[in-house]
Amino acid sequence: MAFYPAAREDLRIGLYIKLSGNWFTHPFPTNSFKIKDQKELATVQALRNCKILYDPDRSDPLPSEEVEDGSIEEVQVVDSPSIVQEMPDSQDLPIVLSPYLDSPEKFRANQARLNKLKEAEKSYKEVLKQNKDSIREIKAGYAKGVRKAESLVNTLAKILDENGTLISILNFNTNQEMGDDFYYHSLNVCMLSMVLGQGLDLPDETIKMLGIGALFHDIGELDGAGMFIKKGAKMNKQELLFLRNHPKNGRKMIGGFGFPEPSLEAIAQHHERLNGSGYPDGLKESAIHLLSKIVMVADTYDELCNNSQFEKSLTPHEAICQIYAKRGDEFWEEAVIALIQNLGVYPPSSIVELSNGSFGMVTSINLVDRMRPTIMLYNQDIPREEAIIVDLYQQEPTLSLKQSLRPMDVPRKVWKYLNPRGMISYFACNTGVSPMATPGAAPAPQPSLAPA
Repeated sequence: MAFYPAAREDLRIGLYIKLSGNWFTHPFPTNSFKIKDQKELATVQALRNCKILYDPDRSDPLPSEEVEDGSIEEVQVVDSPSIVQEMPDSQDLPIVLSPYLDSPEKFRANQARLNKLKEAEKSYKEVLKQNKDSIREIKAGYAKGVRKAESLVNTLAKILDENGTLISILNFNTNQEMGDDFYYHSLNVCMLSMVLGQGLDLPDETIKMLGIGALFHDIGELDGAGMFIKKGAKMNKQELLFLRNHPKNGRKMIGGFGFPEPSLEAIAQHHERLNGSGYPDGLKESAIHLLSKIVMVADTYDELCNNSQFEKSLTPHEAICQIYAKRGDEFWEEAVIALIQNLGVYPPSSIVELSNGSFGMVTSINLVDRMRPTIMLYNQDIPREEAIIVDLYQQEPTLSLKQSLRPMDVPRKVWKYLNPRGMISYFACNTGVSPMATPGAAPAPQPSLAPA
């Protein structure tokens, strides 16, 4: 029972295959199995990050059918779409026309998805303003900023309790204030950390403490004049020292406001690493608080996706792969696994190419089948505010994701349409789908709040 390399055009129902690659590069519960139906076949054909092998001895015989003259003719396997090796010129981009809107029912369904996204955008902007106000007031020494921060975290916790899932936020406002990226980043890390905390089955109150620590994790980057550290730019020794000490400075800045000790630890230690290579104190394994271990994963993920130097930004998938490679060495493995389980192979805000050659952005994951998320499609003939949003799981069983694209590889026209601000943002929205419906989901570990 030996395995041999399988060409994608040879894949078929009944073929016994083995997927050679990291476990999170595919949605199947095992690496070896027999393709049982068209849905599994389409999913395997769409995989691009693992090698496919097959075992002829355990595969079903090739199907055959009788033709009119009584002879036997082999059924032809339909070729899967080939990968586009080069991005199309921006003047000749594929246009997805209106099969998704060709009936009143489809049009109403698309409008409902648009309205849901717009409601989330409105809520996000309100939370973002609350975040700005709380950080500015706490920095100025006003206790009312504490109440705003606690209210913000309680709001996010309530959404997560109602089976909320992450979606990507499309911000139409390109007129940003100086330092807005700081507030986007702090809210992103807060949101991601709380999602990971929920995935790890932390108690509700602990998730709220985690949210507070994540929200203020970088507050120490604000210097006395209220300016913002410009990461990525060439810094002098004084600026580098200031940056390395910002976790300690942040703890000092909010230490007198009565925040819980675990929240303060998350701020002070979010740049530490399990192997001692982090800063400011070079702490290792058991000396690092559990909440810090969660925030460091969320913080790193968002930094990789939203590099201050645009051309160095990674796709969400690439960011997950890079963090996964450092699990157990720099990052707490359970938190890394929770990140993967909650974001999937194509996390929210992934810019993707689909099997029909069109482009889109993942707006939200599907808790039942993470290989078939909801996609906002690029269409230059439709205003972005009225963009087509396709639920691959419920609406398009024959359409699949071909590959994830890096920002620098996306045609400029597509990038401006899908994400003009260049800063990926996340928010949680109640999808009405229970996470318990996720097939094959492993029970989450039950970590202790004490440093592990």
